[in-house]
Amino acid sequence: MLLRILKNSFLKRPKAVFLVLLSITMGAAVATAFLGIAGEVSHKMALELRSYGANILLEPAAADGGGSLREGDLPKIKTVFWKYNITGFTPYLFGVVDLSSDQKHERGVISGTWFSKQLEVEGEDSSVQGVKIIAPWWEVQGTWPSAPDEAIIGAGLARRLGAGLGQDVSASAHGRTQRFHVVGIVTTGGFEEEQLFAPLITVQELLQKPGQISRVLVSALTVPMDDFGRKDPATMTKDEFEKWYCTAYVTSVAKNVEEVMAGSRAKPIWQIASAEGELLKKLNGVMIFLTILALGAAATAVSTSLMASMAERGPEIALMKAVGADRFQISAIFLGEILAISLVGGLVGYLIGDRLGALISHTVFNSTIVSPLWLFPTAIVSALVVAIIGSIAPLRHALLIEPVKVLKG
Repeated sequence: MLLRILKNSFLKRPKAVFLVLLSITMGAAVATAFLGIAGEVSHKMALELRSYGANILLEPAAADGGGSLREGDLPKIKTVFWKYNITGFTPYLFGVVDLSSDQKHERGVISGTWFSKQLEVEGEDSSVQGVKIIAPWWEVQGTWPSAPDEAIIGAGLARRLGAGLGQDVSASAHGRTQRFHVVGIVTTGGFEEEQLFAPLITVQELLQKPGQISRVLVSALTVPMDDFGRKDPATMTKDEFEKWYCTAYVTSVAKNVEEVMAGSRAKPIWQIASAEGELLKKLNGVMIFLTILALGAAATAVSTSLMASMAERGPEIALMKAVGADRFQISAIFLGEILAISLVGGLVGYLIGDRLGALISHTVFNSTIVSPLWLFPTAIVSALVVAIIGSIAPLRHALLIEPVKVLKG
């Protein structure tokens, strides 16, 4: 009986049904597109932000007093719990040496590092680590070093020494001298412009510190910090610590890395980590706000369409009440219609929203997205929410119809 009534209702008012279906479909489509973009683009934005610098610093723990870390521990970083979130890392060994070119000489800092090192870790995928990975913004005039006696020199140091591309710079320390062939001049706008960068193993030999490093910069994908993420792990309960450890806060990832580097202390680089967290939080907030606005607009459109339809259906509803239909039966018919439309609108809206999200992502962010499975039930639920909210006022109007006044005219 109910199905026959619903069928007749749809067939008698196709225009009104189409307008309600269109409103619900558009709301579900926009919700699907925006939420899909928020989920995927946040990840891509986090990856993009990693190109602006490392967010974790590993240095020797003061309590150990060793003053250095072991290069041999570096591969362990790719075995930690959050290994897939670590996008790159590079070690540094600093030393003060006498630098000289053909024209001048002065005391300066030499930095031994990995430029682009193929890292093989047993049981893990091969990866490339080094400065080129975690600091892609470095502007290098020339090429990156590829031989043990090649180096790149900071722009400021190069000007003072009068050293240019193709020239040699000597570094002396502890009675040893190493000549480096300058293959690149680096510009960063920071302290790096005052240093000479050479392969780590060569600098270790020059400084007589085999296997030692001064610090490690780690670049990791993390989630925005909140009050719980900033809580001191030492004051947490066991359950709180497990939740904190299994969430990709920059603090928990830093702790994870610290555990595998003997004698190390890991610190988040807060100016980078905080900026990233705030940016991603605001991006998600904008997407959710736009989604809510779109759903609100769709619910308003549904309500308006149903109210207009209700004006036409007044006599029909009055007649049903006159022959004995109660409030529950009137509500069942009304909600049955709107829920049937919302299911169709949710399905169509999901399909449209999936393509719309891909188009926006490609046009605005120049990237492709893959809609997660949770978007489908989200689209259906969004359609139901729009339909229910939009039908509250029309249903209330229908229940207040007095058969005597309407039928009497």
